[in-house]
Amino acid sequence: MKRFLTLFVFVLSLLAWPVLAQEIDESFVFVDENGAVIPNGATVTRTVVESNDGVEVIYSGLSVKNMGAPADYYLKVHYVISQIDNGSYQICFPTTCNSQSSEGSYVTSPGQLMGEIQDIQSEWFPNADGSCIVNLSIEVLTKSGGFPPQYNHVGDGPSLTLEFIKGGEPQPEPLKGDVNGDGEVNIADVNAVIEIILNPND
Repeated sequence: MKRFLTLFVFVLSLLAWPVLAQEIDESFVFVDENGAVIPNGATVTRTVVESNDGVEVIYSGLSVKNMGAPADYYLKVHYVISQIDNGSYQICFPTTCNSQSSEGSYVTSPGQLMGEIQDIQSEWFPNADGSCIVNLSIEVLTKSGGFPPQYNHVGDGPSLTLEFIKGGEPQPEPLKGDVNGDGEVNIADVNAVIEIILNPND
């Protein structure tokens, strides 16, 4: 009986798995500056600092491509800023621009692509060395009549992580308790503390 129950639970979990797994709507995809599709969940790192009228900026080079979605499909870009060391992050899509200088979750207004491929003006304006990390994801919608118009969720599209870096890779925070600076906290650090106490003038 116990073996039968285990087998039953296993079969049930196999049947439920497709329902539980999140299916990605591929009506729209992220593409890079060369038009290549960026795989779902990828990390894109940008380090080239350019000058725009004397203001330093790092561009993402991202666009959104319509992969055959119906003409009445709309979309939003949800974005989460998990790190922004300085400056401000800006995203313009599809026709409005949002600018933030603090961590948090944000979303663009809904709209349709102006063509098969549309640039996402996604950029970081650093005012010092550091990094800015942003996760972007596409939400696919349809629009129903009325005023104001209502937007209905169709599906969740792909996502990616944008990592802007100015001034090289930021160094990780030192480990607390790592007295000797070897990247580990162990008995060697205890010995180092004892040595400092016994010989404070060394």
